Amino acid sequence: MGQYNADELHAPNWLSDQFLIEVIRKSQNDPSLTLCHGCKLRPGTTAGDHYASVIFRTTIHYRSARYHNEQAISLIMKLTAQNEGFKKGLLEGNSLFQTETEMYTKVLPAMSKALAEIGEPIDVPKLIYASSTPHTIIILEDVSPKGWIPGRKPITSFEEVVPTINNVAKFHAASYFLNQSTMDLSKHCIEMFTKEDGGAFGVFYKVFDDFCNALQSWQECDKFSDKFKNLKGTSIKRIQQIYSANPKGVGYNVLNHADLNWKNLLHKKAMNGRVKDSMLIDYQCCHWGSPAIDVISLVDLVMDHGTKNHYRKQIVYEYHKHFVYILEKLGFLGNVPTLADLYTEMLRKGFLEVFHVAVFEQLKHIDLTETTIDELNNGHLENPASSKESYLTVVRAELPKLLHKGFLD
Repeated sequence: MGQYNADELHAPNWLSDQFLIEVIRKSQNDPSLTLCHGCKLRPGTTAGDHYASVIFRTTIHYRSARYHNEQAISLIMKLTAQNEGFKKGLLEGNSLFQTETEMYTKVLPAMSKALAEIGEPIDVPKLIYASSTPHTIIILEDVSPKGWIPGRKPITSFEEVVPTINNVAKFHAASYFLNQSTMDLSKHCIEMFTKEDGGAFGVFYKVFDDFCNALQSWQECDKFSDKFKNLKGTSIKRIQQIYSANPKGVGYNVLNHADLNWKNLLHKKAMNGRVKDSMLIDYQCCHWGSPAIDVISLVDLVMDHGTKNHYRKQIVYEYHKHFVYILEKLGFLGNVPTLADLYTEMLRKGFLEVFHVAVFEQLKHIDLTETTIDELNNGHLENPASSKESYLTVVRAELPKLLHKGFLD
């Protein structure tokens, strides 16, 4: 298996030097810009790091009539997937790219402005260019030269997860404030989460049903198999309920990142190698709904199981405390959700915890490759983590908790 995704080894012909210099000319409003030499495209991520887009990187060296010294800018380019199957289905109609484009052109700038005015800036990659015709592409500033590195593994300590806790709380608070002041964010709804047939998200429902079938053959898990047999085939309706926005008078809603996991984070590290700052990336699934969507993901999919076990309550508490703090600094005058309100949301949306254990926990315990992702999601591969004792240990630990919370009924 190669180091990179196959579709990132060959860029489309239209992604040329001429196209890129025109992008930079437009971005900087400087028609005099000229390339110093050709742009070398390279894969944007390692194999298995993404499956909803094709990513390339490059560094453009250029000169301008406005100044004499050579300039350079590093770019990251996101294109629609070129292969068939899951990726193509997920991006059908370019809906995720449309969402991410609107996030970078409208929503994130509004959030950044509001937060900067209260001294609470949020780190977001700078948008350079976005278009859906004649080619669908989003071009962002590549922040890796500034010391940001991708999250390769789940976070393993409370101290290192604090920046992500604060960023999620800040993102939610800004959306809550803007929606009740200057912007209608309730229209942000990712259809695949709420389609009756599961849409492109349906590949994960197949993984869930396979998990339900497999439990009876796993030592110490067989006693839960009857509960999961009853859940089999119900996951679509349950996920629809989770991702449907709360109606007026029931709970509250925020704009969720909705794809929150360790792979959608960038980190800066201290000299001792520990995370000192974090940044959310990949805003293509942003979805208006219960804050439980992101908070449960924050607990389940950002950190390792040991950190989750030891600090779950503290993480939820710190998230809510920072959420309230940001709302107060923004001058929010409406009703501020309480910690009890948040826990009510997490209980009402609790099946998401079951889904995470059954579908996404396994991805923490295997070496992801493009083939692994595609075969797993298309039902052509048995659970690749089922032979991993680390994975089975987590499943055995989580199933009783899910049972006792009533989430398996």
